[in-house]
Amino acid sequence: MKLRNPFTRAGKWYKANLHTHTTTSDGQQSPPETVEAYRKAGYHVVALTDHNRTNDVRGMARRNFLVLSGMEYHPQCPSTPNPHHLVALNLPHGFGFDQDYPEDGNACIRAVKAAGGESILAHPLWCGHRYDMYAYLNGYIGMEVYNTTTDRIGRANSEAAWCHLLDAGHILPAVAVDDSHSLHDRFGGWTWLRLGKLSVPAVMDALRAGCYYCSTGPVIHDFRVRRGAAEVTCSPAERIYFVAHTWHGQRRKAEAKKSIRKFTAPVGEDWIYVRAVVVDHAGRKAWTNPILL
Repeated sequence: MKLRNPFTRAGKWYKANLHTHTTTSDGQQSPPETVEAYRKAGYHVVALTDHNRTNDVRGMARRNFLVLSGMEYHPQCPSTPNPHHLVALNLPHGFGFDQDYPEDGNACIRAVKAAGGESILAHPLWCGHRYDMYAYLNGYIGMEVYNTTTDRIGRANSEAAWCHLLDAGHILPAVAVDDSHSLHDRFGGWTWLRLGKLSVPAVMDALRAGCYYCSTGPVIHDFRVRRGAAEVTCSPAERIYFVAHTWHGQRRKAEAKKSIRKFTAPVGEDWIYVRAVVVDHAGRKAWTNPILL
């Protein structure tokens, strides 16, 4: 997967939630009610991803606001009774798997792609899955680094799972989502897409290329590598990290009762990739996608 750095691309930032449930499955509000809540909260893109069922999203889009048809599906994991959870985006309404597909995660991912959609690996920490349990999956375009709903049991952050994938050479981006089911698990994690225009094809292209960053609060203004150094600028932060493979990386920490807004540090000659993590004084995080070096 060839990733594009969104901070070097022309366009505007659009706020998205890519994992949402409604009364079509186990959510507490109808699809129109759910969509309207995100629109009023300032989002530009929301994906309805009910369990094993799609929604007819025709007529739900508004000016400067898109609704994607999607679905969360659960193929069996060969090494544990806990199935995989994957979120499919941009599926035609009425999409379904053949009878045998739930037993084969890779067949499911291929079927979603053949229908014009793409898959994201959902909350592996909440699933209780170690890296060896999902390492065989391929063809999905990203994973959830943060999931608001799973914070209720302290398993919202799957960054360690992302590290395992990246360190194994699976260079893929990560999103932050709500996985919302009720009024109480919304607006906690989101993804900022860098788009030339707000359209479904542009959204899908950006997701495939990692042309975005994700956050639970902090804003990242710029992140790039030039002249042998990584540089990031952001909203006021308590800590900023440059994360590379295994034990490689750098950190800058603010002095007591102060904030930092910028960090520049040389990248090591043996670094494979680098990504930035920004942490504010409330402990909220923002994550860039990796830049290959």
